[in-house]
Amino acid sequence: MSAMTSAMTSLTFRVPFTALCSDNRKYLGGGTFVLSPEYRAAKGAMGEAAWVAAKRARWQMPTGPVLLMVAVTEPDHRKRDFNWTKQVMDGITASGAVWHDDSQVRQMFWYFVGVDKANAGAEITVACLPHTEGER
Repeated sequence: MSAMTSAMTSLTFRVPFTALCSDNRKYLGGGTFVLSPEYRAAKGAMGEAAWVAAKRARWQMPTGPVLLMVAVTEPDHRKRDFNWTKQVMDGITASGAVWHDDSQVRQMFWYFVGVDKANAGAEITVACLPHTEGER
């Protein structure tokens, strides 16, 4: 078996619902723009979960394109803004352990699996995609 076929081709990890934050509004503070504390905390939690999962799995960061799949379990039936993509990708990128840059994400799927207050959160899968002609 070659090194290419024996390498792990996907990584899956779970994060609590608190690691998903749609609040990426910037607040003016001291003449500069900063991300909200909620966004920074969620980004940090996402990065930590990604780092731990990658190290446990001995994940080797891919250099080519990847798929990002996120299965969300909500804690309740409230209406929410669905703009978690930037925070999730920024957190995973900040981990320094899953991919080199979020520009590697060439396919993305988000789906909702239901409501479960005790198990609210997201299961995140990153999978290697085959290189295609002209891929950066």
